[in-house]
Amino acid sequence: MAEITDSGLRYRGHGVAESRGSRKGVIVDLDKAVSSIQKAVEQAEDNSGSAHRTCFAGHSRAHARGINSHGGLSFGARAREIGREELRAAVEKARAIPLPADREVLHLLPQEFILDDQTGVHDPLGMMAARLEVRVHMVTVASSAMQNVITAVNRAGVHVDDTVFEPLACADAALRLDERELGVCLQTWAPALPPDRIFTKARWRTLVYSIGGDHSQAIFSVGALHSRGRGGKDQAALR
Repeated sequence: MAEITDSGLRYRGHGVAESRGSRKGVIVDLDKAVSSIQKAVEQAEDNSGSAHRTCFAGHSRAHARGINSHGGLSFGARAREIGREELRAAVEKARAIPLPADREVLHLLPQEFILDDQTGVHDPLGMMAARLEVRVHMVTVASSAMQNVITAVNRAGVHVDDTVFEPLACADAALRLDERELGVCLQTWAPALPPDRIFTKARWRTLVYSIGGDHSQAIFSVGALHSRGRGGKDQAALR
């Protein structure tokens, strides 16, 4: 839990509960998932000394996919000033790509704008051009999986204000401006989820691995002759 202050977020406390009813970030038993969330929230409220009933719901890497797209507008032979409406229209052109019926866009991140032949423009507002193009990176998620997470959190008594792709939130929290400009690779891990990476050099990229995470815990458990649950505890102790 965190408190919004004038200087940013202030950490207040957190809660930990055994994860039941979900597998690799996808809800498989709604009642068990709701119970786990309630226990974690109650512990967080005890630790922070206050009650919070709103949240941002994070979505896992298991069903997320990154897509790059490109779109633009032509204004004719004469250059014109680029306004917010032109920016919005160009981004919508780039967004207008066919997606499977069960997927929806969670985040749309402009990578760069192109004015005529000038590439690498980050903010073209107020500039002149005869053609405006934009390259975007979209994070898409399975619609049903996302809605099930929201439903579980709501039933646990917490209102979901918004949803966010977890690695993107990690990048926003952990990366400095100079690191983003130079270009870095942020890799995140979770015990029951595959690792993922977000690349950045003023551009976002999303890559999800199909190995690691839960697989490494399973291998450790077999080697140590333990159950998966015990294997996870032993891995944590080794850290």
